[in-house]
Amino acid sequence: MSHVRCPNPTCKGPQQRFRDLEGAEIAAAAQVMSKFESEQGERFRPSAYHRCTGTGCRRIQRKDKWTMGGNLPEEMQIRPES
Repeated sequence: MSHVRCPNPTCKGPQQRFRDLEGAEIAAAAQVMSKFESEQGERFRPSAYHRCTGTGCRRIQRKDKWTMGGNLPEEMQIRPES
């Protein structure tokens, strides 16, 4: 895990904890990132991405370029712990 910038409004503060993609997040991330020509099809590499663990956040982004990213579907948002 690492702490990096998350541009989503759900996150408070510039640095958030990110983790590697897991399970169903990988296919969803491939779909989200297909809008970038450089990430289409077999060029998408799940290991190059991580996701924000902030409550309510759905952000995924490249580990080496925080501006290249997007949001996973709503059902994959991080829920508050109870």
